[in-house]
Amino acid sequence: MNIRLLYFEGADPQIFNLASILSYAYSISELKEIPPTLIVMEGFSRPFSYLGYYQDVDREVKLDNVTKYNVELVRRWKLGMGNIFMDKITGGWAIIFPQKVFKNSAEAYDILVGKVFLDVVKSLGVTNAEYVSPNDIRVKGKKLCGTGVSILNDKREVVFFNGFTNLWKPDPELPFKILNIPPEKFADKAIKKPEEYFAAIEIDGNSTPKLGDFREALVKAVSKEFNAKIETGELSDEEEKVWRKYLNILKSEGFIFRRSTGKFITKNRGYEYRFAQKKYRKLVQASLALDNNRIKDVMITGDFGLVPPDLDEDIVKELIGLTCDDFEMAKNRVLKLMKNGYEIIGASPEEFITPVFIACRGY
Repeated sequence: MNIRLLYFEGADPQIFNLASILSYAYSISELKEIPPTLIVMEGFSRPFSYLGYYQDVDREVKLDNVTKYNVELVRRWKLGMGNIFMDKITGGWAIIFPQKVFKNSAEAYDILVGKVFLDVVKSLGVTNAEYVSPNDIRVKGKKLCGTGVSILNDKREVVFFNGFTNLWKPDPELPFKILNIPPEKFADKAIKKPEEYFAAIEIDGNSTPKLGDFREALVKAVSKEFNAKIETGELSDEEEKVWRKYLNILKSEGFIFRRSTGKFITKNRGYEYRFAQKKYRKLVQASLALDNNRIKDVMITGDFGLVPPDLDEDIVKELIGLTCDDFEMAKNRVLKLMKNGYEIIGASPEEFITPVFIACRGY
């Protein structure tokens, strides 16, 4: 396999969306071709909060502090999982495979995180790092790496993956002035304070990475796993055109606030609003608009993953119009939908809709 390498030092925050945009454009045939591509980012030009595709911006971020501390808001394109704070000390990488490489997202995580990324951090000196399914690498209980996989299959199948780790010592205060981390996130972890949960190669390894070390470690690990030849390249003119088009969408208020409690309440003014959340392997939240015990509208948010990426909208369609007593009917509808080969990463189908009915019933 031949893999193209795109390398960025001090990258613009939106570059972390490059793989997802190119993959999406290819899946809908907006891009004619795309080679297998490895994208490596060593540090970013400015701090930013990187929201998952399904996360509620009003609940995940302290919006007043975003403006106060000049931190950019960036939302992932078609990729779930949690909100992360990234800065000059953060290394990111992404990979695109425009062909069938993995059977499903679980296998993709096991290989890309459990083998490739784990090899990378160990080669950089964190020898006691371990893979924690579905998408983390941890060291002594602390989160060293976060990742996400999405499989798109509109007209053509393509898989893309994003991962990140702190290479050098992070700011001990700024991330927690920006991130609004719910207590439920730590319900299943020995570590209870967010400040204790984040690791870094420099802090937890046996040496401080130099510029270029992260890139070299990734190239070596990817080459080994996929028996690939990796050569530095650049975006084609066609890819540049697609990227510029979607960059305008990524930066728009409509996309950044695509999941927002405030906008949901405004949209459903006149109906009763209720909310509930529950932590499974991933956090699932439900905002409801109720009309006399009947579900008028639903917004499901959280740090889960979905295949296909807009599966939450299909599930919501199955719930609208049901009453608060129709859980079994809702479960059967969602299970039927899942027979199409769909996946929920971080919760079972039954668990995924449970917060909706917890909110609906008011307990």
